[in-house]
Amino acid sequence: MVERSAQHSTGARPVVAVCRSASATPVRPYDVDVTSLSRTRIAVAAGFSLQGLVFAAIVTQAPRIKDKFDIGDGGLTGILVLVAVVSGVGSVIAGLVAERRTSAAAYRLALLTIGLGALLVGIAPTLPLVIAAFVVYGLGVGAVDAGMNMQGVRVQQAYGRSIMANFHGMWSIAGIAGALFAAGAAEVDLPLAVSLVIIAVVTWITVAVAAPHFIEAQEHDPGLSAKGLDLPWRPILVFGLVILLFYAADTGILTWSSVYLEDALDSTKSVAPLAYGAYEAGALISRFGGDFLVRRVGATKVVVTGTTVGVVGLAVVVTAAVPAMAIAGFFVTGLGLAILAPLSFAALAGAVPAKSLDVAIARMNIANYLGAILGGGLIGAAASADHLRWAFVIPLVLIPLVLLFARSFRTADAATLDAV
Repeated sequence: MVERSAQHSTGARPVVAVCRSASATPVRPYDVDVTSLSRTRIAVAAGFSLQGLVFAAIVTQAPRIKDKFDIGDGGLTGILVLVAVVSGVGSVIAGLVAERRTSAAAYRLALLTIGLGALLVGIAPTLPLVIAAFVVYGLGVGAVDAGMNMQGVRVQQAYGRSIMANFHGMWSIAGIAGALFAAGAAEVDLPLAVSLVIIAVVTWITVAVAAPHFIEAQEHDPGLSAKGLDLPWRPILVFGLVILLFYAADTGILTWSSVYLEDALDSTKSVAPLAYGAYEAGALISRFGGDFLVRRVGATKVVVTGTTVGVVGLAVVVTAAVPAMAIAGFFVTGLGLAILAPLSFAALAGAVPAKSLDVAIARMNIANYLGAILGGGLIGAAASADHLRWAFVIPLVLIPLVLLFARSFRTADAATLDAV
């Protein structure tokens, strides 16, 4: 078993060449330039941030898009479902690019694509063209989701300790920033096109600065086809199911929490959005504190605790008699569940051979969009049938299934070592 890592303080791109046995037993990188590795971590985190920024900047301006093209609620829902479906295709494409070139190339191309998608959504003059723009954006979203996690697990392996949750936390912070930007743009009557052109330019400039520091890892013959890769499907399916369950709950909460407060609990319009904010606040704490807990008690205990806390939060939401109780429940839910996604990618990294890692992440990432469609569809169907309280029983029943796979998360500990 051999691992070689070479990085130069001269500003060259970090290059990591790894050869691991199929058991994926961890070994510590050596000869790693600390300054260069820190730059790489910042660069990869910047990509996570761009994903959250662009997503929030587009989604939170949905009312303006509806007004511009006279789209009804059903039409907008159809566009969002289309984006989720196309994102799965984007994730597969990212895996193909990473397989034939590197995950750095896939990540760079994907980030440029979401910038292009934002630009096209902003300047599209007709409904067919805005739909086409959302297709471009969806391809980019799926590819970025795959690419950022490919790069994230490699940086974590180089550090030798859990840092994936922090990367996902950067997505959340940038998402808040994107929402605030969209709110400010609407307040000052900045045209939709101008606001999204700004987002696109910020994205492209950031990519130009960050991309040279991505990890250029080539761990197998680039001519090797996906059929020739050793893809262990069991961990892909196990952790993919956890991803699916999490995003089913996450999508339902983000989409319907404010509606639940307003329609089922008779909150005011100013109070209803606090449900969304409380959930995201809990998620931020979970992700920025999660890595510390993983290093202290191990990934399995963190998953069990997080899942249990999330179930308690959902139970509070379902039984809430007043808006304040539901808001507290959503906060607790975010506090518990948000750690599941980053730990699923970290656990997969410890369960598959290094040569298959990028493609495995791209395949598993498809569960993200299946979960979003499932959660949005099931909870949305219950909500539209005027059973909003029962709508949140769906994630309450589904999330405990994660506990069946908690022991599998030991591989997240195997993929990292004590802090360097």
